[in-house]
Amino acid sequence: MWVIWTDRNKFIHGKKSKDGYAFTNYMNNYNKANNNQSLTTALSSPTAATSLHTAATPINTAATNTRPIEGVSWKPPLPHKLKLNVDAAVNTAGKVLGIGAIVRNHDGQVIAALSKPVQECFRSDEMEAKTLFHALNWIIQLSLKIDYVEADALRFSSAINNASLDLSSFSDLILDVRCLLLFFPGIVVSHVRRNANQAAHGLAKYALGLDVDTCWRGEFLLSVIVNDG
Repeated sequence: MWVIWTDRNKFIHGKKSKDGYAFTNYMNNYNKANNNQSLTTALSSPTAATSLHTAATPINTAATNTRPIEGVSWKPPLPHKLKLNVDAAVNTAGKVLGIGAIVRNHDGQVIAALSKPVQECFRSDEMEAKTLFHALNWIIQLSLKIDYVEADALRFSSAINNASLDLSSFSDLILDVRCLLLFFPGIVVSHVRRNANQAAHGLAKYALGLDVDTCWRGEFLLSVIVNDG
């Protein structure tokens, strides 16, 4: 339904719309994903970071040929706290940076999620810094108070927590991120393994196929299934 709605808006505003085959392909991918028994098992696990829980109608962004990730260890924040996970994906040929961000509470419920395409390419460490920069701007616009941030890029996380600076473009990005972090007193930025960051990674990969930013908040159940292949 989201694809049809987006295509309708493109048509109204004079942009080229997709043909009927494209919609058939979306439906085929959806059916294949829902017929995969291993996906059902993964989603039924209360600790799976690939299953994001709220109490409303599901919107599936499951990719074809997906498989559950073993050893997922995303941990919820303390009661009455919120945790932000961020990740980046890149399409080097199209020069597109995919940004994924997700906010969850101590019950693992999704408070908000973002998939944002950016028409730029950066080095790997710069991508993670730019990702958190955009994610924090988004959080500020939503007026949410974040207590924890997790990313799976070790150099980036270390740079955020290191007082020293250099004159590189990466250092400039880190400084911009630190300025935004001042909006969240007491916030903790830490590094986690990829298995603890799968939801944000799935949103980042999903962003690579978007033309515009897509944000979900509160009223949805979003299942992000990550294709590691």
